[in-house]
Amino acid sequence: MPLNQAFIGREFAASTPFLVGREHIRQFARAIGDPNPLYHDLEAARTAGYPDLVAPPTFLVAAIPGELGLPIGDPAFGMDFSLIVHGEQRFSLSRPVVAGDELTAVTTLTGLRTVATNEVLTAGYDFRATTGEPVATGLCGLISRGTADPTAGPVRVEVPAPAAPGEPESAPRASTVRYDEVEIGAELPAGSFRLRRADLVRYAGTSGDFNPIHWNEKVAAEVGLPGVIAHGMLTMATAGRVVTDWAGDPGAICEYGVKFSSPVVVPNDDTGALVEVRGTVEKKLDGNRVVVNLVVRCDGNKVLMAARATARLA
Repeated sequence: MPLNQAFIGREFAASTPFLVGREHIRQFARAIGDPNPLYHDLEAARTAGYPDLVAPPTFLVAAIPGELGLPIGDPAFGMDFSLIVHGEQRFSLSRPVVAGDELTAVTTLTGLRTVATNEVLTAGYDFRATTGEPVATGLCGLISRGTADPTAGPVRVEVPAPAAPGEPESAPRASTVRYDEVEIGAELPAGSFRLRRADLVRYAGTSGDFNPIHWNEKVAAEVGLPGVIAHGMLTMATAGRVVTDWAGDPGAICEYGVKFSSPVVVPNDDTGALVEVRGTVEKKLDGNRVVVNLVVRCDGNKVLMAARATARLA
């Protein structure tokens, strides 16, 4: 069943703000395997100049109500969430999210197009504090597998996405890397991260993404996947650790975006899947910002494409 084009342009928001809690930040950090003390240790975060624990850059996905803010419960929309896989995700942050923030997240369905038998839905997100302060924007591309109407011609419907937030803060509080000492082409320390089924369960719980393709072998097979796959956002968060580890301060990240090119299949054994990440400084921008290009592979396959993070250094 094709998605309902009439929903493009509509906005959806939770009735109450999302309160960012310390334990939620700690749980999210544990789910992505990140021991950075700014996520876990209140004293370390305050020593670094933050008012409370800092959230990982991709934590914003947890602040989006329901299933990525989509009207899944409305039968008129026509979405089967088990057929959905992530195609693209981007976040632009004007400041880091910290414990104690109260955030509103407005989801706007910004586009729908057909690619062969699939439909590609795009959604934009506007995150603000309850004071009205812009905190971040996001863009999400989702692939609805096999739901395009084979008798219809190509479909493309679009509306404007939310505007990007204001300029990021002037400098990260705890970055250990100086902008003047970084050269274009510099390689970041590589990272290797193993994902097991237990990690998928932990991530589902802390992110709120309980799509059965991430834990149920039967459902994954029924929708044509090669097995249970990792959440795209877990892969994205895992890869981002190479940049935050290098910068020394997760609050240095002001933009991060990826395209999901191949799923990370996680076998039901003690070995799991090995995600290997390499990062290279691609550009130096004004305002002490650098763009890092990430190459992310699993079993020799490139699982993320156009993976880039912009970090503001000391």
